[in-house]
Amino acid sequence: MFDKYIICENSLRARSGNGSKSGFSLELRLPYYRALGLSMVEKISLTIDGETVPCERMTLHVADGAFAVAELGSVDHARWGFGEVARIEVDGVNLQDSAGDDHEVQVEQHLRISYLPFTLIGKDRKHLTLSPAET
Repeated sequence: MFDKYIICENSLRARSGNGSKSGFSLELRLPYYRALGLSMVEKISLTIDGETVPCERMTLHVADGAFAVAELGSVDHARWGFGEVARIEVDGVNLQDSAGDDHEVQVEQHLRISYLPFTLIGKDRKHLTLSPAET
């Protein structure tokens, strides 16, 4: 429905750290016109320059807290608000060497809507420039 607004412009940022704590972050919105409980977000797929990021490396930050993307199906006490910008943090996937470079970012969200007999799938693809890590 609102697919072209899923990936927020200018939101790809390197994160400093050592080993598995280094990585990057990206800001996202829901492609739906209502808030959803996080347990209704069945899947978030992220691809950078053709490489799929394992969901085990992603953490979703919303107003209600931070949650492992691989475990969103069991989060029954938090929601993602309509228009709320959430942040995905990816650990252990380092894009820092290419700060300032353009990256193709693709996101796919699978949402379970109570009154729809199918899974709603939102997709967005953008070219974003990686901002360097803040020090």
